Amino acid sequence: MHKAAPKPVRLNGPTALRWGLRIAQDPLLATRGAFDAFGPFVILGGGLPFAKTRRIPLLGVPLVLTAGAALTAELLSDTESWRGTSLLPRGPRGSAARRMSAGLTRLTGHAHAYYRKVVLAPLRRTNVEALAKRMADLAQDDVASWPLGENTDLWELTRRLMRRLALELLFGGDTEQARSVADLVSTLMERKWGWRAFVPVNLPVTTYGQIARESELLEERIRQWVAPKRGRLDPGDYASIIVNSPDPDGKPADDAVIVAQLASLLLASFEAAQSVLTWTLVLLSQHPNVAARLDDELSTRLGGSSAALAGAVDLPYLDAVVKESMRVLPPVPLQIRVAQHDTSIAGYGVPRGTRVLLSTFVTNRAPNLYPDPDVFAPERWSGLTPTMYEFPVFSAGPHACPGYWFGSNGVKIAVAAILMRRRIQWPPGARIDYRTQPTLRPSGRMGVTLRPAETAQSPAVPIDGSIRGLVKLSWAPRASSH
Repeated sequence: MHKAAPKPVRLNGPTALRWGLRIAQDPLLATRGAFDAFGPFVILGGGLPFAKTRRIPLLGVPLVLTAGAALTAELLSDTESWRGTSLLPRGPRGSAARRMSAGLTRLTGHAHAYYRKVVLAPLRRTNVEALAKRMADLAQDDVASWPLGENTDLWELTRRLMRRLALELLFGGDTEQARSVADLVSTLMERKWGWRAFVPVNLPVTTYGQIARESELLEERIRQWVAPKRGRLDPGDYASIIVNSPDPDGKPADDAVIVAQLASLLLASFEAAQSVLTWTLVLLSQHPNVAARLDDELSTRLGGSSAALAGAVDLPYLDAVVKESMRVLPPVPLQIRVAQHDTSIAGYGVPRGTRVLLSTFVTNRAPNLYPDPDVFAPERWSGLTPTMYEFPVFSAGPHACPGYWFGSNGVKIAVAAILMRRRIQWPPGARIDYRTQPTLRPSGRMGVTLRPAETAQSPAVPIDGSIRGLVKLSWAPRASSH
């Protein structure tokens, strides 16, 4: 049983606007600060009481900040009242951007149930487990190409690796054409979650205008990509599945439906997994004792053999490391829901159009369940079995991400493949600042030097930057095991 949800604290006028500005600047620390000050249920509204628009939070409708298992369960279970937002920008009416925003994450009712059933088959646990050997071969091949002895961007390396796993195993192949589609989808998602995208001026020099034009280009690229797949159903290729499936009403799917579903599926297939992989590597580099224990598990359980890499998905300590990484630095730290009609939260009425920021970042830090919540401690997962609402890193409820097993297995195999071949060395003065777009990602290049795994471990280099405001980074020199 979840504890009863708390009563809301309502902030209006200039106070609400000040908190709204803080959230726009840094949504993670601002929402955490609001919860520390007012509790886990805060309603910001009435910033400009004369405004009537239902599209802009704080002006005509409230912006609600929530966290905790009880509120998470209520909001994510009621999919008729609370709708997810598109990962992609909506853009002007009648535009490709508007058509593309109608992907799985935004659908409700019959349409959502239909497409969820369509995408579930390749992602069932048994099917994902059958892919482990291919996943391991791909990861090893990719990591073998990671450059040694030169400054390189860790974020770019993890992006390329997780994109490759997704395209090869879920979309028919890591071709140049598929990569161009996937990369443009990622670019559009990043543009949506920057503040400039909220200025609806459709000119070539504005972000809004760039979104409109890049969406037209993406729509055309997807059409060209799927054209050869029509009439050739491949049950392991989402591009083939979507283009050859009828729409929810049983009619042939038109281009708008195909493009919207594929754009959404592409983002879901590798963006969150890349975030998990990157932050796991960062945390391991800052916690040498954890890295040493994980190295020991890899060498003991896999025998140090790359041929046994597929077995990484069953390693208990690696599983704990990845779960703890997702807990302290969740791939999607804030979930957004929009009220589809006048409704309520914990019995308190809110109008249609109300936006809710549901903080997974704070929910994952419930001190009664996770003592010392800002500390990276994989050992805590021994015997710890939170509910999906206490650990909603891949969302929860009826609309929980169906790709959990694919993403989780991919990250574990990738971590093992990297540690068995490479050591990550940060330069002196390394700094990592973060942003939320909507995945948790670095705000700039992550420059590192890679060394062979056989190289004696160098003393850990502490990392500076805003990331230190999210997690306690504990580091100390590691005794060499070689």
